[in-house]
Amino acid sequence: MSPLNLLPILGGLILLPFLPLQPEQDKAAAAQAPNRFIGAQACKNCHNGPEKGDTFDKWQKGPHAKAFETLGTPKAKEIAAKLKIEDPQKSEQCLKCHQTAFGVDAKEIKRGFKHEAGVQCESCHGAGEEHFKIRFKESQAGGTPTPVGANEIAVKRDVATCQKCHNDKSPTYKDFCLKERMKEIEHYDPRKKRSEEDLKKLRDACTPDCPKCSGKDKKADK
Repeated sequence: MSPLNLLPILGGLILLPFLPLQPEQDKAAAAQAPNRFIGAQACKNCHNGPEKGDTFDKWQKGPHAKAFETLGTPKAKEIAAKLKIEDPQKSEQCLKCHQTAFGVDAKEIKRGFKHEAGVQCESCHGAGEEHFKIRFKESQAGGTPTPVGANEIAVKRDVATCQKCHNDKSPTYKDFCLKERMKEIEHYDPRKKRSEEDLKKLRDACTPDCPKCSGKDKKADK
């Protein structure tokens, strides 16, 4: 074969890395990429304002947003000193529950994520980059949004998630009542239609072993 005849083939090989991925290749590349943590500020874009339940504002005014800040208070330092912790804002023992994505590999955290923002949305709902991408594409396309998929974020309440930190290993632990705690951070999205009956079930739900809701604490007082 003449060297001149090889030129188109060589040219194609040179350009190959720059060609757009085919759908299947695109999916494979996406599957390999980590679903990164993006931070509450990114969630604010779609989850704030009365028509969206004022979710971001409720989080910002609640106890979770102040979780890291709390570690810098005199009270926290007093508690830490008893545990021989010099600085609670630098201690793994404290930060694992007072900071979202603590100990997570840097490649799984998107640039701009603020660790000092305390316990953010993704502590409960999981890393949100995939959710952000899917919802952004849908908003650009218009039309009716599709239901949130399991590959995006966790949307169902799971007390096990809460009890990873709200347990008796915490130096300030108190009996955990899911019903009471959820009242403090309630943030239902009105765009997901729920009947009053459904809302009542959610608000009344607690764990079977909750001392307050089961009445066990009252029996102990007698």
